[in-house]
Amino acid sequence: MYRINPLMRNVLITTDEVIFHAPTKQTLDPRTIQNSIIIAEERFIRPALDFDMYNQLVNAKNVEVTNGNKSILENKYGATLMVGQVVNAFEEMTSDNQKLWKEYLWKLTAECVMVIAFPEGFVQFGSEGVVHTSPPASMMSTNGLVTPDLKSVKWAMDKKQQDRIDPLLEALHDFICRNKEKYTLYKKQCPCDEEHLKTKRSNLVLGLYDDDKNWSN
Repeated sequence: MYRINPLMRNVLITTDEVIFHAPTKQTLDPRTIQNSIIIAEERFIRPALDFDMYNQLVNAKNVEVTNGNKSILENKYGATLMVGQVVNAFEEMTSDNQKLWKEYLWKLTAECVMVIAFPEGFVQFGSEGVVHTSPPASMMSTNGLVTPDLKSVKWAMDKKQQDRIDPLLEALHDFICRNKEKYTLYKKQCPCDEEHLKTKRSNLVLGLYDDDKNWSN
């Protein structure tokens, strides 16, 4: 599965890979996802893997098209490519890293991207400034689509972090620790002691159930 990486830097996941593995409608604006990939990988994935292992994976998964490899890549992926483009494909990874990607990292990274993109479903920047993505619920609403209130958004983000991302991060750590000889750049403590087995809550959502009265002003 290859895609052209337009982000001008190597990343693990592509927009289509996020849509494939994330709980979202296929009609979601791809720009919302694309603009969240770098932030999500820096926020969650690089710290989870450590600097060297993350770099190894992204550098393997992204291949710049050159005069020397252009025909090879075109034959491999059945595509017409241009010199200077960057091909993002998990087929370029080693078999061990492909297993890590398909069984753990792909789903985890997709979920992280959606958490970072989530606030864009609440408010967005536009020519009018910051606006709700859909009108608030009212009797005049006819399309059935409304923007949820702030507490609902904060609750959903916390649930995504707690019930989707945290367990996947723990599973990733456990898998690598059980196969440490294959992932020598992983520097987290293994085997997992009691402290590492505890789910790490992030600072992504703070004051989740605080009184929201100040937000209504």
